[in-house]
Amino acid sequence: MRIDVLLAVAGVLGLIGCGGTSSPSAMGPPTNAFTGTLSITSALPTGTTTCLATHTVSFTAAGANLHTVSAAGGECLAFTNNDTVNHQPASNGAVACPQLDDSVSLTPGQTFTTTPLGGPMTCYWKDLLNPPTTGGPGY
Repeated sequence: MRIDVLLAVAGVLGLIGCGGTSSPSAMGPPTNAFTGTLSITSALPTGTTTCLATHTVSFTAAGANLHTVSAAGGECLAFTNNDTVNHQPASNGAVACPQLDDSVSLTPGQTFTTTPLGGPMTCYWKDLLNPPTTGGPGY
């Protein structure tokens, strides 16, 4: 059998073994090393105006150190730029993270902290300056 036929058969078998292909929308938003998921497990406690706790995502040249964050209502999410280039956290996908609407471009050494989070909800974030790409390396 010719090698190009063998390679084609191997490719088809690989797709079957993986369950076929999926569109990016079926898998959630496109991902790369600078994307993540934020799950807020409860409502914002009444009267809460300061962070009850803070979860920190650090940006480095290799990507973010934390891609999945689970936070209770009233907790905050901080993004720290530990890289030598700018990064800007923002909402990603159909479900927006409203607490990221006011984010700014972070120069090296800067931190952006959200207001206290309220849910329950799950949303996605990305770095606007290192945009996610379909088929990217993921996390």
